[in-house]
Amino acid sequence: YHEAYVTMLGTGMRSGEIRALQWKDVDLEQKVIHITGTLKYHGNKLYQIDDPKTKTSVRDIPILPEVMTALTAERRKKAERRLEAGTLWKPGEGFEDLVFTNSFGSYISNSALNVDINRIVDAIRADGQEMENVKPHTFRHTFATRGLERGIPPKVMQELLGHSSIVM
Repeated sequence: YHEAYVTMLGTGMRSGEIRALQWKDVDLEQKVIHITGTLKYHGNKLYQIDDPKTKTSVRDIPILPEVMTALTAERRKKAERRLEAGTLWKPGEGFEDLVFTNSFGSYISNSALNVDINRIVDAIRADGQEMENVKPHTFRHTFATRGLERGIPPKVMQELLGHSSIVM
């Protein structure tokens, strides 16, 4: 999920937003991502793309060069994965246009993302490095912290993150 992680770090998108992102919401020409939905779990293994968390969660995020590279790579890799999967490629109704998918073209569950991140953290620790636990939301916090460190005004950061209040 490398490209998804790069996109999360470069946009501050929530886990549900990145997992619900559809190609129709990615404007590579204008270099903007339109946040229009979030992937929600409704129990009994039922996921669906729902409205974003709040009214302010519907927003546009500029695409940084690193994110552009990741999205372009993801489009190519997804085409390769689709060919490899053959008849096993089954995105499921409503998930045909997802940017980031599992190996079979369907949505990525939050638990799958957590398992993958834990695998990476474990590999770093096995290499003798200290590493705190990381969750998908950590990428969002990192985006906000680095953006503020680079001088992005708090009000702009509030809008990029889709927060209804600057206090958040």
